[in-house]
Amino acid sequence: MHLDLIRQEVETTYDKVKSLAGWSVDKNVVLTITSYYVTAEKEFNAMDFNRAMAALKERAGWFSPLRGHLLPMMAAFLTQADDSVEEGADRLMDKQRTLKQAGFRNSIHSYLAALLMDDDSASLEEEAHRAKKLYDAMKKQHYFLTSDDDYAYAVLLGKMGEDPVEHAKAMRSYYDALHEEGFRTGNELQWLSQVMTYMDIAFQPRLVKRAWELYERLREELKAKPIHYPMVGFLTVFEVEDAKIQDIILLAKQLEQSKRFKWNKGMALSVAIGHVMHGLTERADEVSVSLASSVELILQAQQAVMAATVAAVAASSAASSSN
Repeated sequence: MHLDLIRQEVETTYDKVKSLAGWSVDKNVVLTITSYYVTAEKEFNAMDFNRAMAALKERAGWFSPLRGHLLPMMAAFLTQADDSVEEGADRLMDKQRTLKQAGFRNSIHSYLAALLMDDDSASLEEEAHRAKKLYDAMKKQHYFLTSDDDYAYAVLLGKMGEDPVEHAKAMRSYYDALHEEGFRTGNELQWLSQVMTYMDIAFQPRLVKRAWELYERLREELKAKPIHYPMVGFLTVFEVEDAKIQDIILLAKQLEQSKRFKWNKGMALSVAIGHVMHGLTERADEVSVSLASSVELILQAQQAVMAATVAAVAASSAASSSN
């Protein structure tokens, strides 16, 4: 798709989502939802979106994490399922309950993690316990950094079936090496170190060098920030070639010209990365497509979580100032 057409599609979809999600929903969350539809090259359907919102509200209690800023985001995820949104909502609740029973806390992150679980109900319990073992091993390596926002990565990477202790040690090895290379310590670096084990937990120094090379290029061209660390990780482990990186840069610059990204140019880069990576999966085999779909989902979910967090902090600061 031509760059101008992609930009027009983003703007059109953004306006549709904004009108339905409501003005109380943070702009960054709306951008994330927009990115989800455009990246998947699926037209936004207002009727399906409203039905998904209603289905989630019916199943969520008044104090459920689903009733926060990310309700529209979760609704968007449900509309991409092959079955009805009602069945999708029921399945989401079952998966999240299974994660809770395995020891994960009841938070928006457990719902996002549930989205990444397999649909086979017979294997849900095993998958949840495998993810919890990996999460616990991760927490032993980084006690203070490992929290709810790592749930989705624990589920995604737990599918690899590696020894959880060795897998967590590999993440720590990458964390230390990436920091030494130049990446800033913190949650974002932890997510990057987790992503680096996505294809193989064996430590590979060349991937550390490649990740820094990509980040430096994106930072120089587009002012990439730590929030983009996980995306840089996926570009690295999927060994995305330089020509495609240039496509990402050109698309991001085109999107930055839209007023929708006026106050958050970082989201333009996120959308561009998602769009180019989706294009690569169209030529991949069935297994790769399935994995890449999970990658797209986790990237969009991470963006949504960060957007909601920023919105909550901003609202809290505004309230404190007014008082």
